[in-house]
Amino acid sequence: MNIKQLKILKALIDTGSYTKTAKLLNYTQSNISQQIRQLEIELKNELFLHSNKQLIQTKFLLQIMPLVNDYISTHDQILNVSKNENNNKKLKIAAPESLVTTGLSDAIKHFLEKYPDTDIDLYNNSCNYNQTLLMNGEVDIAFVINKEIQNKYINKHILSPEEIVVVAHKDAPNSLEELLNNKRYNHFVINEKDSTYRKMFEEFVDVNNLKIEKKTELWSINTIKTFILDNMGFSVLPLKTVREEIRENNLKIIETCSDLPVFYSFALTKKKEWEFNLANLFLKEIKSFL
Repeated sequence: MNIKQLKILKALIDTGSYTKTAKLLNYTQSNISQQIRQLEIELKNELFLHSNKQLIQTKFLLQIMPLVNDYISTHDQILNVSKNENNNKKLKIAAPESLVTTGLSDAIKHFLEKYPDTDIDLYNNSCNYNQTLLMNGEVDIAFVINKEIQNKYINKHILSPEEIVVVAHKDAPNSLEELLNNKRYNHFVINEKDSTYRKMFEEFVDVNNLKIEKKTELWSINTIKTFILDNMGFSVLPLKTVREEIRENNLKIIETCSDLPVFYSFALTKKKEWEFNLANLFLKEIKSFL
């Protein structure tokens, strides 16, 4: 097993096609097939199943992919260290929109001004998916908002408390109970199902025997805010994403029958026997900046 074979494997997963992989890597299709077959022989397991001309990853391949991603990432970082220090260094970061738009983008800008030879790839996803990317070895740092992190393979760095609030138009009823009894406002405008604070609020609703009549799922906090600014329901968001609208009296916080759980913003790194100095440097700067 060598790095060439593993990179071919990763490309094949991404393209889903031997032909596209061969074209992408400038190899012959027979060479791609041969390298994958050699891997299967060495690992004593099939990597793909073929169904209706589609490549389906086997359970074994899904199990080893986090290790494969770590191997490729480590190999690339070793090569970067061996190059001249003036060459660019790359850091891969995953973060939710709520953090990117409320300080993280400014912190990244500050870091790049201080370390101009660094490249940053920023992936914008839900908190749960960001953590999955980290565990799969596809990013170096994952930023999330959650109540807690329970994973023995992850280093967690608490950045700040994150107050989650129920928010609606300034003319909406003051309490959540009154709001949900009002047909106009009983319309939950929220982001994807994987959102940690959406899950928290839906559990809160169930525990308190409340009922939501209508939901609209959107993928952008700015779009969510546009809906509720147009007096179309309510949402649940980190306070700092709506602080300006509340200050200007366009939106208001809706009172709840009991306090919502406390959330925190975390920076996560994967526990490894070696340290990625660039990631540690970024974490140090980000804590200082925020």
